[in-house]
Amino acid sequence: MAVIHGRKGVVKYKTKTLSNIQNWSLNVESDLPDVTVFSTAGVAWRSYAPGLNSWNGVLSGFFDIADSSGQAVILANLLTPATGTVRLYTDDSGGNAFTGSVYFKSINLNISVDAVEPAVFNFQGSGALAWSTTG
Repeated sequence: MAVIHGRKGVVKYKTKTLSNIQNWSLNVESDLPDVTVFSTAGVAWRSYAPGLNSWNGVLSGFFDIADSSGQAVILANLLTPATGTVRLYTDDSGGNAFTGSVYFKSINLNISVDAVEPAVFNFQGSGALAWSTTG
């Protein structure tokens, strides 16, 4: 069994490897419309058909908008909406990654006098999401 430890995760956005990110999460959904119809035999079970897929996710870590962190590019694309390619790696080997085009929807900041500033970036996938074992 090949389990993956999260400590080697990596996030890339456009051409930047994002620094100060501690967590990424991904949600993939498939619409399943109900296609159940009347039956003279009596319907006992519902039937479904595949519909449209969608995906979204969250990046979280420490707020760092220095250009070298990559977060400045996200902030710019959030303030002036534009898409960019995100790559969510499960490890730092260069393989095992989800890739797709995203819009960033929001940033949540919590600035406190006695803490490092956390940031949470929410994104929405636009188009297909791909999985690759070669990066």
